[in-house]
Amino acid sequence: MGAAQVNRFRGNRWVRKGLRAVATGFGIGCIPVAPGTAGTLACLPLWYWTGAEGPVHYLLLCAVLLLSVPAAREQMSATREKDPGSVVIDEIAGMLLAATGIPWSFRHALALFLLFRVFDVFKFGPAAWIDAKEGPVYVVADDLVAGIYAALAFRGIAWLTG
Repeated sequence: MGAAQVNRFRGNRWVRKGLRAVATGFGIGCIPVAPGTAGTLACLPLWYWTGAEGPVHYLLLCAVLLLSVPAAREQMSATREKDPGSVVIDEIAGMLLAATGIPWSFRHALALFLLFRVFDVFKFGPAAWIDAKEGPVYVVADDLVAGIYAALAFRGIAWLTG
């Protein structure tokens, strides 16, 4: 696809609106209090419905990952903010990544939710470095790192308590 075709595609008003809807988790990110937490909670039914493995989960994860950066870019452009709180597709992507391979149960969901939020709020190591950068890739990437941290911590705790 050439540059002119990409610009024509991005210039479509419906595409921009659709990307903004995806970026905000179809409006979840627009709540005034703790939109990141709400976005993470929105991922729990997706995890439950798709299971943590199998083609449906992996297809959803791939779709979210593919749409997350363009969606974040569009919302950033519309709000003129470096990292708008209304962008929750990054939390959804990070939590879906964290849940991959972990069977659904209420206990697992609660533990993984808490771990993900801790790692998302308190940026450690590479997540802090990524969070300091600007751009839609970095807005999404720090949450993917938080998802990896949460998954590793969950698996470590499960192994130690297993």
